[in-house]
Amino acid sequence: AEVSTLREISETAFTELKKNEVQFTESVKKLKTTQVQLDDAIDRTRKLQIKVNDLEEEVVRERARANDLEQRLGPNLSYEEVEDLSNLSNSPLSSPRYVPNRMFCDNCDVFDAHDTDACPLNNPSPGGVRHGGHRGPSGRPYCTICEMFGHTAEECEDDMTF
Repeated sequence: AEVSTLREISETAFTELKKNEVQFTESVKKLKTTQVQLDDAIDRTRKLQIKVNDLEEEVVRERARANDLEQRLGPNLSYEEVEDLSNLSNSPLSSPRYVPNRMFCDNCDVFDAHDTDACPLNNPSPGGVRHGGHRGPSGRPYCTICEMFGHTAEECEDDMTF
C-alpha cells in the first residue's frame, strides 16, 4: 500500500513536471517573439528618430531662409508692396525656373522612357500575347496613406495622416 502511494505521488509529481516544462517552453517562445517585436520596434523608432532629426534640420534651414528673405525685403517693406519682381531677377527672390516632371512608368520601374499610361505592357501585342508576362498595372504593393510602394495601407506604420 505504501509503495502504491509513493508511485501515485511520483506519477503526480512527474505529470506536474511535464506540465511545467510545457508552460516553460511556451513562455520561452512568447519571450522570444516579444524580443523580436521589441527589436523591430526599436529599429522603427530609430528610423523615425532619424526622419524627425532630418525634418527638424529642414525646419531650421527654412526658418533661416525665411529670415534672410525678410531681411532682404527690409523692415518697412511688406510682401504686398513688392509690385514688380522682374526688377529682382538677379536676386534669390526671383521665381524658380520651371523644371518639367520626369516621365516614370510604374509597371516597368523606368524613368524617362515612357509613362505608365503609355506603357507597352498596358497594350497587348497584335498576336494577343503580352510579352514580359502578365503583371497588371503594377506588381508591387502600394500604400494609399503615405503614397509609397513596398506595403499596403493596412501595413502602413505612418502615424502622420492628414
